Amino acid sequence: MTAQKIAALGSWELDPGVGVMMCSPEMRRIFDCDAEAADLSHILDAIHPEDRKSVRQWFMPETVEDGSMDECRFRIQRGDDEVRHLHGRRTVVPAERGIRIAGTVLDISEYIAAEQKLGDQAALYRGMFEHAIWGIFQTTSTGHYLAANAALARIYGYASPDAMLEALTDIGRQLYVDPARRDEFIRLMKRDGVVSAFESQVYRADGAVIWISESCREVRTGAGELLYYEGTVEDITERKRAERDLQAAKEQAEAASRAKSSFLANMSHELRTPLNAILGFSEILRDQLLGPLGDERYREYAGDIHGSGKHLLEVINDILDLTKIEAGHLELDEQPVDVVSILAACERFVADGARRSGIGLRVEPPETDLCLRVDPVRLKQILLNLLSNAIKFTPEGEVALTTGYSDDGDFCFRIADTGIGMSADDISKALLPFQQIDTSLARRYEGTGLGLSLTKSLVELHGGTLHLASEPRRGTVVTVVLPRWRIEDVERRAICG
Repeated sequence: MTAQKIAALGSWELDPGVGVMMCSPEMRRIFDCDAEAADLSHILDAIHPEDRKSVRQWFMPETVEDGSMDECRFRIQRGDDEVRHLHGRRTVVPAERGIRIAGTVLDISEYIAAEQKLGDQAALYRGMFEHAIWGIFQTTSTGHYLAANAALARIYGYASPDAMLEALTDIGRQLYVDPARRDEFIRLMKRDGVVSAFESQVYRADGAVIWISESCREVRTGAGELLYYEGTVEDITERKRAERDLQAAKEQAEAASRAKSSFLANMSHELRTPLNAILGFSEILRDQLLGPLGDERYREYAGDIHGSGKHLLEVINDILDLTKIEAGHLELDEQPVDVVSILAACERFVADGARRSGIGLRVEPPETDLCLRVDPVRLKQILLNLLSNAIKFTPEGEVALTTGYSDDGDFCFRIADTGIGMSADDISKALLPFQQIDTSLARRYEGTGLGLSLTKSLVELHGGTLHLASEPRRGTVVTVVLPRWRIEDVERRAICG
C-alpha cells in the first residue's frame, strides 16, 4: 500500500453483478471516497462530465474476454475547480461465479502539466523561430542547411524555407561571393566554437549581391561530438551602403579641408609680400624719414594706412597659424618662461587700449616667482588675444587677469571682464573659426572671429584646456588651464576661483 501511495497508483476490483467496487486506500484518496467497498455510482460521480459515459463503458464493458487488457485516460473533478488526469488499466479476472473486473488508476496530472508546459515552450520557440526578424539557421559543418526560418529565406530571396533548403545544397560554393569567406568562417568556428558579427557578401536567389552579418555557435553532444552549427543572419546591406557613403563624404570633407588650408596658406603668403611694402612705405611717410610732407593730414593718413596694414598683417598671421595647426605643422618652441615677465609684457601691450576705452585693467601676477615650460611667443599670443577680446567687448567696468592653481594642481590663467557677455548657446559658436555670434558685432566690433578659436587651439597644443563661462550683460570669464607638469618651480599654491 505504501508503494501505491508513493506512485499515486490506486487499485480496484469490481463485481459487475452487484456494481460494488473494492478500492485500495490510494484509490479512495484519488477519488475522495471513504468506503473500502464503494458503489460504482459514487465513483462515476467523480468523473468529469465530458468523460463519464466512456468511463462507465470502460468500467463495465458489454463484452469482455478473459485476460484482455484495456486502457483508458480520463479526468476526475474534485471540489469546484480541481481537475485531475488519470490513466486506467483493467483486465478481466475469473471468479467462482462469473467474472470480476480488476484494474489500476494512476494519477498522471503532473505528467500532463509537464507535457503541456513542454508543448507551450515548444510552441513559443517555434513561434520565435518562424516569426523572428533575423534569419535563423542550422547547418552542417560541410555546408548543408538542416533548417532555416522564413526570415532567412526572405533575406536570401526565396519564397519559403523549403525552397531555400532545396536550392542551397553547398553554402560555400553557392552562397558566398568570395568562397574564401566560408573557409574563414569554418576556421574560426573550429578555433573558437563561436563566431560573432562575421560580415560577408552573398548572392540572393535573383543574383543580386547583399551584405550579411552572421553569428553562430557549435552544438555538440554531451560527449563532445559536433552535431551542427546554429546561428542568426542579419541583412546589413543598407548599413554598409551608409558606411560607404559616410566614408566618401569624410574623404571629400578632408580633401576640401586640405584644399582650404592650402588656399589660405598660399593666399596669406601672397598677401604678405605687398603688405610688407605698404607697411614699410607708410611708416616712412608717417615718420617723415625723407623730409616733411607739408600738409599734416598726409602724415595722419600715412599713420592710418600703417595701422590698417598692421591689423591686416595680424589677421593674415592668425590665418597662417590656424592652417598650420589644422595641418599639424605648428611646432612649439618650449622653454622655461618666467610668468611674471610674460604678464608684465602683456599688461604693457594692452594698457593704452584699455585706457583709451575708459575701462580698468588689473593684472595680478603670482605672489612667488615661478616658471612654466611653454612656447613664450605662443603663451603671450594666448594671453594677448584674451585680454584684447575682453577689452574690446567691455564698454565699461574692468578687465582682470589673475593666476592660481586648480584642485588638481594645474596652473590657471583667469581673464574676467564686465562686458557684453554671451548666452550658453553662443559659447560653442564663439569657439569656432570665422564665427561672430551676431552679425551686428562685426559692424560694432572689429574682428574676424579667429581669436578665440586660434587661442583654444594654441592652449590645446600645450596640453591644456580653455573654459569659457559667460552671461549676457554680466561679462565673461575665460580660464586657461595648463597641465601641472609644465610647472617648473612652485612654492605657493592658491586655488584658482
